[in-house]
Amino acid sequence: MRWWWRSSLLVFAVAATISVVGAPAQATVPPKNVGWLYTEGGGGAAFFDADLAGHAGWEKITVCDNVANRMGVGVHVYGDLGQEAGVVDPSSDGHCASIEGNLFPDGYGVDVHVFEYKGDLNTNYNDGRGVA
Repeated sequence: MRWWWRSSLLVFAVAATISVVGAPAQATVPPKNVGWLYTEGGGGAAFFDADLAGHAGWEKITVCDNVANRMGVGVHVYGDLGQEAGVVDPSSDGHCASIEGNLFPDGYGVDVHVFEYKGDLNTNYNDGRGVA
Protein backbone atom coordinates (compact mmCIF):
# COMPACT_ATOMS: atom_id res chain seq x y z
CA MET A 1 0.00 0.00 0.00
CA ARG A 2 2.87 2.38 0.76
CA TRP A 3 4.36 1.95 -2.71
CA TRP A 4 0.99 2.91 -4.24
CA TRP A 5 0.77 6.06 -2.09
CA ARG A 6 4.33 7.11 -2.94
CA SER A 7 3.76 6.37 -6.64
CA SER A 8 0.60 8.48 -6.60
CA LEU A 9 2.46 11.42 -5.04
CA LEU A 10 5.24 11.11 -7.59
CA VAL A 11 2.77 11.08 -10.52
CA PHE A 12 0.94 14.10 -9.07
CA ALA A 13 4.21 16.02 -8.60
CA VAL A 14 5.33 15.31 -12.18
CA ALA A 15 1.91 16.29 -13.59
CA ALA A 16 1.89 19.54 -11.61
CA THR A 17 5.38 20.40 -12.80
CA ILE A 18 4.48 19.74 -16.43
CA SER A 19 1.35 21.88 -16.22
CA VAL A 20 3.29 24.80 -14.72
CA VAL A 21 6.21 24.51 -17.14
CA GLY A 22 3.87 24.20 -20.13
CA ALA A 23 1.81 27.24 -19.20
CA PRO A 24 2.47 30.48 -21.10
CA ALA A 25 4.41 33.11 -19.19
CA GLN A 26 2.27 35.85 -17.75
CA ALA A 27 3.52 39.37 -17.25
CA THR A 28 3.50 40.70 -13.72
CA VAL A 29 4.91 44.15 -14.41
CA PRO A 30 2.72 47.01 -13.12
CA PRO A 31 1.43 49.57 -15.64
CA LYS A 32 3.61 52.59 -16.42
CA ASN A 33 2.41 55.66 -18.29
CA VAL A 34 4.54 57.57 -20.75
CA GLY A 35 3.52 61.09 -19.84
CA TRP A 36 3.87 64.00 -22.26
CA LEU A 37 6.67 62.90 -24.48
CA TYR A 38 7.60 65.95 -26.60
CA THR A 39 8.96 65.99 -30.14
CA GLU A 40 12.45 67.39 -30.50
CA GLY A 41 11.95 71.15 -30.46
CA GLY A 42 8.56 70.89 -28.71
CA GLY A 43 6.30 71.15 -31.76
CA GLY A 44 4.08 68.37 -30.46
CA ALA A 45 3.61 65.85 -27.69
CA ALA A 46 2.11 62.45 -27.00
CA PHE A 47 0.80 60.76 -23.85
CA PHE A 48 0.36 57.01 -23.27
CA ASP A 49 -2.06 56.29 -20.42
CA ALA A 50 -1.57 52.64 -19.41
CA ASP A 51 -4.74 52.28 -17.30
CA LEU A 52 -7.15 55.01 -18.33
CA ALA A 53 -8.92 56.38 -15.25
CA GLY A 54 -7.63 53.40 -13.24
CA HIS A 55 -9.30 50.79 -15.47
CA ALA A 56 -6.93 47.88 -16.05
CA GLY A 57 -6.81 46.74 -19.66
CA TRP A 58 -7.88 50.09 -21.09
CA GLU A 59 -5.22 52.32 -22.64
CA LYS A 60 -5.43 55.77 -24.19
CA ILE A 61 -2.98 57.31 -26.66
CA THR A 62 -3.17 61.10 -27.08
CA VAL A 63 -1.21 63.31 -29.50
CA CYS A 64 -1.22 67.11 -29.72
CA ASP A 65 0.15 69.43 -32.39
CA ASN A 66 1.30 72.42 -30.31
CA VAL A 67 2.86 74.74 -32.91
CA ALA A 68 1.51 76.19 -36.17
CA ASN A 69 4.53 75.18 -38.27
CA ARG A 70 2.72 73.53 -41.22
CA MET A 71 3.56 70.10 -39.80
CA GLY A 72 1.32 67.58 -38.10
CA VAL A 73 2.27 65.42 -35.13
CA GLY A 74 1.91 61.66 -34.93
CA VAL A 75 2.54 58.90 -32.43
CA HIS A 76 3.07 55.17 -32.95
CA VAL A 77 3.04 52.73 -30.06
CA TYR A 78 4.60 49.30 -30.53
CA GLY A 79 3.84 46.49 -28.06
CA ASP A 80 6.39 43.86 -27.06
CA LEU A 81 4.08 41.15 -28.41
CA GLY A 82 3.75 42.72 -31.87
CA GLN A 83 0.70 44.97 -31.48
CA GLU A 84 0.74 48.46 -32.96
CA ALA A 85 -1.45 51.51 -32.58
CA GLY A 86 -1.11 55.10 -33.69
CA VAL A 87 -2.86 58.40 -34.05
CA VAL A 88 -2.11 61.75 -35.73
CA ASP A 89 -3.06 65.36 -35.05
CA PRO A 90 -2.75 67.12 -38.41
CA SER A 91 -3.13 70.73 -37.23
CA SER A 92 -2.50 73.02 -34.28
CA ASP A 93 -6.17 73.92 -33.91
CA GLY A 94 -6.20 73.66 -30.12
CA HIS A 95 -7.59 70.13 -30.14
CA CYS A 96 -5.67 66.92 -29.54
CA ALA A 97 -6.42 63.57 -31.17
CA SER A 98 -6.66 60.28 -29.28
CA ILE A 99 -7.66 56.64 -29.40
CA GLU A 100 -8.53 54.38 -26.51
CA GLY A 101 -9.38 50.77 -25.90
CA ASN A 102 -7.85 47.48 -24.88
CA LEU A 103 -4.96 48.06 -27.29
CA PHE A 104 -2.13 46.10 -25.62
CA PRO A 105 -1.91 43.12 -23.23
CA ASP A 106 -1.51 44.19 -19.61
CA GLY A 107 1.91 43.91 -18.05
CA TYR A 108 3.91 43.97 -21.28
CA GLY A 109 6.16 46.79 -22.46
CA VAL A 110 5.36 49.37 -25.12
CA ASP A 111 7.61 51.72 -27.09
CA VAL A 112 6.13 55.15 -27.77
CA HIS A 113 7.45 57.06 -30.79
CA VAL A 114 6.29 60.67 -31.32
CA PHE A 115 7.26 62.69 -34.40
CA GLU A 116 6.35 65.64 -36.60
CA TYR A 117 5.37 64.99 -40.21
CA LYS A 118 4.66 66.75 -43.47
CA GLY A 119 3.60 64.49 -46.30
CA ASP A 120 5.99 61.52 -46.29
CA LEU A 121 8.65 63.35 -44.26
CA ASN A 122 8.90 62.39 -40.57
CA THR A 123 11.22 64.41 -38.34
CA ASN A 124 11.90 65.61 -34.77
CA TYR A 125 11.49 62.14 -33.24
CA ASN A 126 11.43 61.26 -29.57
CA ASP A 127 10.95 57.87 -27.92
CA GLY A 128 9.73 56.62 -24.56
CA ARG A 129 9.05 53.28 -22.90
CA GLY A 130 6.08 52.25 -20.76
CA VAL A 131 4.08 49.21 -19.68
CA ALA A 132 0.45 48.54 -20.69
